[in-house]
Amino acid sequence: MVGIPSGLKLERKIRRTLKETSGKDNALRRLKPRFEATVPCSPSVFNCLNGKCIQRSWFCDNTDDCGDNSDERYCGGGHGEVPASCPSGWVHCPHMMRCIPSEWMCDGTVNCGENSEEIYCGEDVIKVPSVFKAKKKLETWFLQRRRLSSRKFKWGSQVHRIAVALHLANESTFDPGNGTGDEIRYELSLQLLHRLIKEERDETMTSQELALYIHALLVTCIDPKDFYGEDLVLKLRRRVETAGNYTNPFQIIVLCNAGDTMSARDVERVTATCDSHHRLSWADLQALGSMALACIASHTEGLVDKHNIDNMLQELKGQQLSNGTVVDLKTTALVTQTMFIHNFYKKGFDLIAAFQILIDSIDSLQESNSFLHAYYALPILSFKSLLNVTAAHCRKEPASEGEASEKALDADGKMIAVQYSVWIGDKKNLDRTCRLRIQANSTIYDAVEAAAIIDNRLNVKYIIVDGKPFINTLIGVEDDPEMGTYWFIYLKSSTSDEQPKIVEESPVDLKLLPDQEIILWYKSGPWNSPTLKQKTIESD
Repeated sequence: MVGIPSGLKLERKIRRTLKETSGKDNALRRLKPRFEATVPCSPSVFNCLNGKCIQRSWFCDNTDDCGDNSDERYCGGGHGEVPASCPSGWVHCPHMMRCIPSEWMCDGTVNCGENSEEIYCGEDVIKVPSVFKAKKKLETWFLQRRRLSSRKFKWGSQVHRIAVALHLANESTFDPGNGTGDEIRYELSLQLLHRLIKEERDETMTSQELALYIHALLVTCIDPKDFYGEDLVLKLRRRVETAGNYTNPFQIIVLCNAGDTMSARDVERVTATCDSHHRLSWADLQALGSMALACIASHTEGLVDKHNIDNMLQELKGQQLSNGTVVDLKTTALVTQTMFIHNFYKKGFDLIAAFQILIDSIDSLQESNSFLHAYYALPILSFKSLLNVTAAHCRKEPASEGEASEKALDADGKMIAVQYSVWIGDKKNLDRTCRLRIQANSTIYDAVEAAAIIDNRLNVKYIIVDGKPFINTLIGVEDDPEMGTYWFIYLKSSTSDEQPKIVEESPVDLKLLPDQEIILWYKSGPWNSPTLKQKTIESD
């Protein structure tokens, strides 16, 4: 640890003496101006929210040194309250009673008191330069994967892994009011709904994909045991039980992290799977297996022999090359996660070399686009692993998927309920109907697009007229000019018997009101009907 300058030692002694005497606060405030003027703003001191900078030793000392209380706000006790969550760019101390700026983690200076954040950094990792800088760079790499040009899935097909990686890098990602977290949470829900609907058409989601979604639901504070009424944890458990002898250890990790009951049979599954793959190229599977056994051991006493875990870790450690790598960068990152188990990195694993090779490789990610490499590397830069995926950070019981969707669409809770229906033919044969909760001031176009995300069978297509979209294809049925049948939009109140009214404007031009029903109707054009100029029709 860096030595303490003699002047700072003297200051601490004076402050300690003053605090032991009556009237200590007033005396201390009179003394501080002598020190404040010489404190420049830098990462090594505390930067107040009002732009002022104070000695780091004054942080969380029960005195408002900043003048805006930002140095005491997240300290717990004294003038601060116990923080349920930390603001963006801050992290919890191990005792969870204080938040500190994230750049203070593993910088060689103790900021959390006796339960120091530095003991979780490894004895030597704090000597690796630029760990914090590399973490921020890699976190930015994930955030930049958001596609601004996409109206539907901005975070892509890997949204479940992106959610987990960002949470392990910054535990405030999915705190209430975090815009990025809210958007990812909402998109995750829509994607999973989309996949579950496809399952109804015998397009089965793989067990591995289901496990990835469960992990993501945990970190986003959505209950995987009650996702639109379906227990996804039970669904995965049933698949594991019927899968035979081979089970991907990742599925066991997810079941364990989700709080499912572990059994001796789970241990046998992991052991059998790992024992059947001894090739060097299967080191990543061995790494997942060791984490699965470690998770079972931490949740259920007596099921796993610690020596078996140590033997697996020893085998993985033996595959590390002199430059720090294990097989390749992806496997190096995953194996390094396992070395946090039982502090095994202290037993001959070159943690510094592993960190350094991963840090050096971050700049090449743009060229290689190795998503899995980044996904496994980001957690270790925060000294975490897949074993840290839980819902423990959630303020309350995990939110239902409906609550998550509402918060994601509108942080202020300004939501409205609408309904859409699809009618086919002049006899109004009902094809489908569904209720949605969408953001207030949404247009018909917004509602239709939201419905299409949940159910891709709608397969909505548009034509552009005067620069605005009009629906011309739905559920694979196109406008047919020869038959004179087209797609029309009607609106009516879903809470009354009023007649539906045809919408002649583009769907982007008309904003919805609460409890309106959107009717997407494939029918003969009004010009083929005696009611040529009629704007309303009677419903059955």
